[in-house]
Parts: sequence; C-alpha cells; structure tokens
Amino acid sequence: MTLANEAAYLYVHSKELLSLNKELRNLTNKAQKHVEKHNKSKTEEDRYKHRCKHGKTTEEIQKIIKKHNTTLQKLKSHQIAFAHALQKEHRSLV
Repeated sequence: MTLANEAAYLYVHSKELLSLNKELRNLTNKAQKHVEKHNKSKTEEDRYKHRCKHGKTTEEIQKIIKKHNTTLQKLKSHQIAFAHALQKEHRSLV
C-alpha cells in the first residue's frame, strides 16, 4: 500500500487503542470498587451482589483485553508496512 494509506491505518488503529485503554481503565476502577464494597458489606446478600458485579466486570475486562491485543497486532503489522513503504519511497526519490 502507499505511505498515506499505511499512515491512515496507523492513525485509526492508534485511536481505537486509546479508546480501549480508556475503557479498560474505567472497568478496572469499577472492579476495584466492587471488591472494596464486597469487603465492606455486612450482609451476605450484599456480598453476593458485589461479588457477581465484580465477576461480570472482570469478564468485560477480559473481552476488552482480547480486542486490545488484536488491535495491537494490527498496529504492529501496519507499523512494519509503514516503515517498508517509507523506505521504498525514499529509495525512489534518491
């Protein structure tokens, strides 16, 4: 592909990676809050409720981590292709 196309792919995937990181940070904070509430709760019902919420949040975190890893792989491959296209264009100018 051309250099401009690879740069566009890098831009799109990096933006997607940033949004996934932000979402991951938010979910991590939520999971931590559920653990704290689980530890502070006095009744068994509340403990169960917060344990279930923590479990659901950690499942979401795992899904996002899978998306994060695939996006990171795409970003790496397009970075290599970008470097190759840059060298190719540089050779054609010389």
